[in-house]
Amino acid sequence: MPTNSLATEDIKKTDRERLKTLIEILQLDCVHRIDDGPQETWPDLFVENCLYRITSRENWETGSDLGVIRCESAGMLRDRITASQNAAVYAPRTIRHILSGTSIDKIVDAGVHCRTNVAIYQTNADGDTVLLMAAVYYDLITEIQDGLRYKEKHLVYDTLRLPDSVIGPL
Repeated sequence: MPTNSLATEDIKKTDRERLKTLIEILQLDCVHRIDDGPQETWPDLFVENCLYRITSRENWETGSDLGVIRCESAGMLRDRITASQNAAVYAPRTIRHILSGTSIDKIVDAGVHCRTNVAIYQTNADGDTVLLMAAVYYDLITEIQDGLRYKEKHLVYDTLRLPDSVIGPL
């Protein structure tokens, strides 16, 4: 796609369906890197000046910047991965995402605003699996020379009490 090809609301239906497919491929790549690794490559799905945030629905709706995790650059995302793998002490766990289809909300000069519902499960070392959170990704996806990347990724969870600490990206 040529530069700024995302920045038009009147793109043809077939182009919009293709765009939706490309975004869903990006979403799947994102969660596969978190679930199955290698997590070190997860920040590569973001532009350098990005925003990644995990926050509650209440904080999202009130416009609060508070959240469980907030990273304002791909460098901060890399630091979070390194800390979660090397410095943080926590019980071993496996994370698994289940995604809905993605909805494109609007297309602007900055990119595509879209949302994807997600259920995130956690399996502890003893083999018990629990729902970590029911949530939605609110994303701003932009186009760069070699494909689509996240400019913003907000994970807004509905769950009132998280059953465990959130160490790394979700």
